[in-house]
Amino acid sequence: DADADADGAPLDAPCPDGVVCFTSYPASHRGDTSTSSLSTYDTYACAPSTDESGPEVLYRLAVPETGLISLNLSDMESGADVDVHLLSANDPDDCISRGHWLAGGYVERGYYWVVADTWSGSSKAGSYTLDVGFVAVTDLEGWGMDTTPADDALYAMGVAFEREDPDRLYYAITDFSLHSGTERIWIVDLLDGTLLWNLHVTHGEGSSGSSDAYATTFSNINESHQSSLGMMKGAEIYWGSFDKSMRIDGLESSYNGLVRSRAIVMHGAEYAREEFVDTYGRAGQSWGCPALDDRLVGDVVEYLSDGSMLFFWFPDGDWSNNSDYLD
Repeated sequence: DADADADGAPLDAPCPDGVVCFTSYPASHRGDTSTSSLSTYDTYACAPSTDESGPEVLYRLAVPETGLISLNLSDMESGADVDVHLLSANDPDDCISRGHWLAGGYVERGYYWVVADTWSGSSKAGSYTLDVGFVAVTDLEGWGMDTTPADDALYAMGVAFEREDPDRLYYAITDFSLHSGTERIWIVDLLDGTLLWNLHVTHGEGSSGSSDAYATTFSNINESHQSSLGMMKGAEIYWGSFDKSMRIDGLESSYNGLVRSRAIVMHGAEYAREEFVDTYGRAGQSWGCPALDDRLVGDVVEYLSDGSMLFFWFPDGDWSNNSDYLD
């Protein structure tokens, strides 16, 4: 039944009194904890030492299929301090993730709950805007991604939410198992649920095997000219030898912890242009950097810099079996 959750129950239960319910995404709500009569939850399992004893606003989300929920609090009233929590049930012990501005999680079909809760008493209550986004595995598949990297990418982003890694809700997903002549990086707006770009991206010359078009070997080693795998985070924009570029911070110490010191950055290159691919049948190779079309990279890094997540996937049997973001 297309309207049934994992237990077979329809996703058409009436919205409970005093709850804001969402059934389609993206969704947005202007809320105000200072006018709420609900003040039930004071602590959450995902942050048991954080005092959330002020009033809260409660939301219920109907999730139609497996995918990623993304939550963003914005436009908060001056003096207010409201945090956002994603729950798998209407119980603070079932907290998936929380954050001051952002939260989210990889979820299956069913109902989930969101609590916008005031920190440390009613004096911090106030108004805010909650935005809710949802990206399904089938969305990524519809944009041309294979099922396994699509599912892994959304799962890994859910782990990133649990760790409070992201500062922005744009996500770059690279499938390094693909031929470099294909558009193998997807940049997604997690709140709008839209694909911003699907582009060619280079791998390091040291990662190539018998064909320069395929990456087969990856490392976290200085001077290897190899690409690194795993979850990373967009950092600051700078101007260098490739003009406008973006530094990257690795979040998996064994697999990409040295990307900053190795000067692995996102930069532009003519050899990542579609015309280059049309001529040579593949993208060029870098020294390990994920280089993009130099005419587009300036716009791309505006989205990915300052805290968006970047995920580099390949079924190598080492990182892919041992990554903390995939276990």
